[in-house]
Amino acid sequence: MKNFQPPLHCLLLAATLLAAACDKTPDLPEEVKDPELKSISVEKQQVVIPVQGAATILMQVDEPGFVFNYDITSPLCQVELRVQGTTNHPECYAIQSIAPAQSPGSYEVRLADKGIRMNYKEQAVLCLITSRAGYGKVMITTGAFEVISSLSKSGISAFSFTKSVNPALDADVELKIASTETAYVNTIEGNIPCWLDDLKLIATFTSGNTVKVNEVVQESGKTVNDFSVPVEYTVLTDEGTLLTYTVKVDLFTGLPVVIINTEGGRPVTSKEDWMNATIRIEGVDQFEDLPEMATEIRGRGNTTWFWPKKPYALKLESKTSLMGMPKHKRWVLLANFMDRTMLRNRIAFKIAQSTSLAWTPRNEIVELIFNGRHQGNYMLIEQIKEDKNRVNIGDEGYILELDFHFDNVVQWISPHGQSVQQGGIPFAVKFPDEEEITPAQVDWIKNYIDQAGQAIYGPDFADPQTGYRKYLDMQSFVDYWLVYELCINHELANPGSVYMYKDRDTKLFAGPTWDFDWGTFSYQASPQAKGILFMTEAIWYKQLFKDPEFRALAKERWNALKGDLEQIPAFLDREYERLLPSAELNFKMWDPAESRNMNGGRLINGDEYLTYTQAVERMRGILVERLATLDEKINAL
Repeated sequence: MKNFQPPLHCLLLAATLLAAACDKTPDLPEEVKDPELKSISVEKQQVVIPVQGAATILMQVDEPGFVFNYDITSPLCQVELRVQGTTNHPECYAIQSIAPAQSPGSYEVRLADKGIRMNYKEQAVLCLITSRAGYGKVMITTGAFEVISSLSKSGISAFSFTKSVNPALDADVELKIASTETAYVNTIEGNIPCWLDDLKLIATFTSGNTVKVNEVVQESGKTVNDFSVPVEYTVLTDEGTLLTYTVKVDLFTGLPVVIINTEGGRPVTSKEDWMNATIRIEGVDQFEDLPEMATEIRGRGNTTWFWPKKPYALKLESKTSLMGMPKHKRWVLLANFMDRTMLRNRIAFKIAQSTSLAWTPRNEIVELIFNGRHQGNYMLIEQIKEDKNRVNIGDEGYILELDFHFDNVVQWISPHGQSVQQGGIPFAVKFPDEEEITPAQVDWIKNYIDQAGQAIYGPDFADPQTGYRKYLDMQSFVDYWLVYELCINHELANPGSVYMYKDRDTKLFAGPTWDFDWGTFSYQASPQAKGILFMTEAIWYKQLFKDPEFRALAKERWNALKGDLEQIPAFLDREYERLLPSAELNFKMWDPAESRNMNGGRLINGDEYLTYTQAVERMRGILVERLATLDEKINAL
């Protein structure tokens, strides 16, 4: 059989079909998608960067085919370096370059020291931005890794006091290491937020080389040092560089500490009965320390005595200067329980001290340790007493209190004038003491007040010779009124804790100021005060303001004092910052809102539920507003 030969045209057709088949491409999917990126990671947990040098860390992308821009000079670079837990870029180092490594999906990230500080140590992360332009920033991050300078690695890189080897601590305390402007000189600083009688502590630290104090080798977690003064640690690096670290410890809140221990550790339960106790004061480098001495202590206050945080009166065994204040036996510890700002009395006394009032109680803010337990933030203040350094009136003078509680031994109601609580004005003699005053002295001062009242409300009250000016010192009464108006203290009208004094041969003076924590620097208790002068009708003032000379003096005194009073908000700012650590501890123990239970369930100051910062900001705003109100209204009298 012969071989079959296909016709020529069939061969040509077959060749054409074969060529067509070879040229055909498979259909493409509708959309080409990038490989999905699920995670990125780093190969090590620590990077040590030499001073003014660089170090490399390897970043691994789990999808080797993922394409991204790693050119750090490009504004579209998709890799960022951040401090862990923040959106901040590190201050002391940065990405110098990124380049592919030998393994697929691996990239060498070079981190360079920026020459800002020689010592740093922190946790960082690398971030890879995966979102497309215009769709917001979406990113994947590596786990955290430690970045540490080579000097920190060689020297001390961590420093703390742990409760495990320092049982007196409430918790572990981590201190902060920082470099100074001088090369190789560093500081280690921190605060111990609890009171310790003894600052002999054991430090726990991390270092790449031997650590010494005064050439004595230190063992982490074992060696004891006295941190009541700065302690200098030294480290000699392998390269022969001597690193120094000065450790400074702030104890507690930074405020002076008053330490009182009663006999037998018994609580103070009475306002009448004195108890034996001891007192000492740690001035924390701000004031001279007071060595332990004997004192007597009892409770004090009217409403304030019934609150959880108690105020106290002190009677020292001898006249003693406390915290730079003049010597005396009698002192007071004010609790300021209901005051969320802890500053109402402090600012009010500062305002009074800016006026011509002869004496305003000096005071300092302290921490109180009572029978071994921290009781919070208190004000140590001079008690109102006759003394050449306090109310200087001599043995024949008088200190009078006007108070609606009407609970003194020597007291009476004067029919001349007005008060919110009593109708007439309640007067009480606070000096001479009730045990020493004679009936003749009582009659004499009552007669003087009666004569003054008759003159104030008499037909010739404005006469400079026979009217009220014969009995009252005008300037003190003006300045005293200004303090109440500026502080928004309605107690002048009640009256409550209002004081006057006179020597035997002088006129009657207004002052000193006392008790400015209830409703002050707020419109909560006195909404009627907003935008007006609201104490112009209190006690005798309604009549006094009818005298053109008194109104003129009010204008004169305001304009003379305004410059100093306008500095009070700045003083408030400084005190706020200073008391921040104290406030944090104080309000963990005490809730000012509980004071509403003594006010029919109503808040007293209106800031009791605010934070310390919010309350001070509110107080500052009201003070600034009040300064403007007084400037307008007094100049319009």
